[in-house]
Amino acid sequence: VMSMYALLRSSEMPPSEEQIEESLGGNLCRCTGYRPIIDAFRVFAKTDDAMYTKSSASISGGGFICPSTGKPCSCGENAVNHNGKSTELVTCSNIYQHVSYSDIDGSSYSEKELIFPPELLLRKIVPLSLSGFGGLKWYRPLRLKHVLDLKLRYPSAKLVIGNTEVGIEIKLKNLQYPVLICITHVSELNALSVKDDGLEIGAGVRLTVLLQVLKKVVAERDSHAISSCKAFVEQLKWFAGKQIRNVASVGGNICTASPISDLNPLWMASGAKFCIVDCKGNLRTTLAKDFFLGYRKVDLRHNEILLSIFLPWTRPFEFVKEFKQAHRREDDIAIVNAGMRIFLEEKGGEWAVSDASIVYGGVAPLSLSAPRTESFLIGKSWDHELLEGALEALRKDISLREDAPGGMV
Repeated sequence: VMSMYALLRSSEMPPSEEQIEESLGGNLCRCTGYRPIIDAFRVFAKTDDAMYTKSSASISGGGFICPSTGKPCSCGENAVNHNGKSTELVTCSNIYQHVSYSDIDGSSYSEKELIFPPELLLRKIVPLSLSGFGGLKWYRPLRLKHVLDLKLRYPSAKLVIGNTEVGIEIKLKNLQYPVLICITHVSELNALSVKDDGLEIGAGVRLTVLLQVLKKVVAERDSHAISSCKAFVEQLKWFAGKQIRNVASVGGNICTASPISDLNPLWMASGAKFCIVDCKGNLRTTLAKDFFLGYRKVDLRHNEILLSIFLPWTRPFEFVKEFKQAHRREDDIAIVNAGMRIFLEEKGGEWAVSDASIVYGGVAPLSLSAPRTESFLIGKSWDHELLEGALEALRKDISLREDAPGGMV
């Protein structure tokens, strides 16, 4: 109910059925009867207005089906009052009024329903420095320079944005981080720009913001340039739930280096580059495929942080595809996932593979490239025979022991 209320509050237009389902994807408790809840919430989408009018709600014999209860009633019929005159009663469906949209500062809001306190939205953001029990320190800098200064002073400090990973480590894995640096409000890390050769994405950009920009890019740019963007859009659709995507960051997911990260195989396959900055402001760039060194281990020194990610546009006849297999479609970790890229060129009237990149997650302690398979594909004609040979090569690239974690060998 609260997820639905938040969706109605933050939507300028009535939400679609797809948006309603998406907003509830993060609600894991399905024991109360999930289908009836979804069905009940469809009244807010009103995709078929006929359901809420007398014409379609009439039943044979002159009765009326109430949209509110789904049962025959007289709420939409002409009723006769005590004076014998016909009066039109208000239908049950007219009780449902759209919840009014609250603009960002709440200045024009005059209703009595609860909204996010406007004074908190309008409050000026300031740097924070807090101390807790046992010497715990918590900082919230506003500039990249201050982040780097803190990292120089506390090399082992943990950076945190959405707390979707660090919170679990502290609460469930009993890990201790004496110094936490919250980088949610660092403008340099939240920058996102569309360039001539690709997308530059700040490490602090939230996944929801990234998804919105990717969808806009897909709608506006030439189709040949956006194959990798479309793959990320599709993969992000099944990444956790909307509530998590609203707070989790791109860089946080990358640097956590989970072996079942849904996005890291795609960064690697797409030829993405990571820009890294040290405490003195020196920059270096590394390919995504060289960034992951082992189980939750990445190519970052104690005095470095991930600054941004560059995702290049795809070329004509270059195709990027995502894959994810989980126990269920929504809000679930992958059993196995993948990012795949193929670049085709025409040779002698046939399409041949000019370049290939294939990366899997869930099959090793880190996102794993398949070099034998890539080498096998390059130079060969794109046909079913190639597929059969690639599958054989893949068996040599990926070797799983019978006792591999997860029990889904």
